[in-house]
Amino acid sequence: MEEKFCWRCNCNVKMLNDYEFNLCREAWFGGKKVVEEELQKRKIEKYVWLDQIETFEQFRYLLEMYRLLTGEYESNPNAILHHQRSQFGMNCPNCSKPFRTPKAKYCPSCGYSTENLTKI
Repeated sequence: MEEKFCWRCNCNVKMLNDYEFNLCREAWFGGKKVVEEELQKRKIEKYVWLDQIETFEQFRYLLEMYRLLTGEYESNPNAILHHQRSQFGMNCPNCSKPFRTPKAKYCPSCGYSTENLTKI
């Protein structure tokens, strides 16, 4: 996990790597069992489950897994689903914000283009 700029949120957020993103998806579809298995793997004995989650119950364990992995509570499940590092492109050499997609060749933040890169 690394902290990167998210274009949709317009701020720096903790981006999940592919493994962590898949854990969140599994928790979404697999429920409490998946989160409890990850707690055991990490040897976390005292985990405080949130009593109330400010969104639909169907996303409870997706949100719990994200909180377990990042240490931060996110109330919007859609935000978690687009905070996967591999969905973004390389970091802009000029401003360090990631390109919006892996195939992007232009940084909308500073106007830098990959055409500016010199080939050796």
